[in-house]
Parts: sequence; C-alpha cells; structure tokens
Amino acid sequence: MSVAEQLKSEILKGVLPPGTWLSQTDLAARFGVSRIPVRDALQQLASERLVALVPGKGAQVIELDRDELSHVFDLRILLEGDLLRHAMASVTEAHYAEVRYALQKSALEAGRSGWIEGDWLFHSTLYAPAGRHRQVAMVEELRRNCIMYSVQYDKLIDETPSWLDDHEKITCAYIEKRADDAVNLLKDHIERARKCLLEAQTG
Repeated sequence: MSVAEQLKSEILKGVLPPGTWLSQTDLAARFGVSRIPVRDALQQLASERLVALVPGKGAQVIELDRDELSHVFDLRILLEGDLLRHAMASVTEAHYAEVRYALQKSALEAGRSGWIEGDWLFHSTLYAPAGRHRQVAMVEELRRNCIMYSVQYDKLIDETPSWLDDHEKITCAYIEKRADDAVNLLKDHIERARKCLLEAQTG
C-alpha cells in the first residue's frame, strides 16, 4: 500500500481525525521513506480534498464546521437524486442483478470494518447506468467528507438496521421502475444520515 493509500485509509477510518496536522518529517520517518514521496502523497490527498496544504505549516486533515458539513449533505441530495433519476431512465434488465448483488454485499459489510466500501458499492451500482462519471466522482468526494466524521461516532452503528431497510426500499422502487419513489426514498436516506451525524457531533 502506498503512502497516499495508507494515509487515506487512516483518514477515512478515523485514525487521523479531522484537524490532525501531518508533518512531512514525521511521516517520512514513520514510513521509512524520503520526504519526496510523502510530499507527493499529501498533494494527492489535497487534490481529493482530504487534506489542506497550509503554506509554512504543512498539511492538515480537512476539517468542516457544522454548516459546511450540512452543505455537503445538501449537495449530495441534489447530485445523488439526479444520478438516480438518470440511471433509472437508462437501466437495463441485466443491471438489476448487479443491484441485488450490491444490496446483499452492503448488508453483509454493515457494521464491519468494510462498511464504507460496501455502502459505496451499493450506491455507485445504482448510479452506474446514468453514465455520468464526473458526477459520480463528485458524489464520492462528498461522501468521503461525511465518512471522515461518521466513523468517529460509535452510536451511528445503532442506526445500521434503518440504513439497510432504506437500501431495501430504494432497491424495490428502483427495480419496479418507480423513479419518484426511489428518489424520495434516497433523499430521506441522506437526510436521516445528516440528522444523525449532526446530532452525534453535538451529543
């Protein structure tokens, strides 16, 4: 695993929480490399908006206040709802098997260390028929911002049954070609995640 991949994993798993300062010197010593690959790794993470490069100070894991985090969810609702609607307008019967597999995979990973990958597999599989790769990449970036905060709160795991129930309902509407229902269910799903995360921050 590269330096960038290792740091990215630690950020998304909460090992390096938002606001953590990252020293090139310390990271070089830790990974047993020169500062050049560390610098390159931090620049890559900055391009993915996981860290911010601060002139004269180094790099810091990106930190969002409550309003900024709420705005991220606003964008997710707009972009993901649009993706889902376009996907359902283009989906083929053959793709439904992939959606069912992704649903089962996300359910198996729920509550485990691989839940991030399983959850994204489910959502990205839903959106794939839209063919809007740039928009999907934007959504993935926004979701990473949310994940950085959600992994800090063990209490969110208690909501796992409701998240999985949402996935089941969205899948049913998707396969039954009920676009309006599917989009509304997805919106409610993301809204509930926002409410739960913001409440956890204040709790």
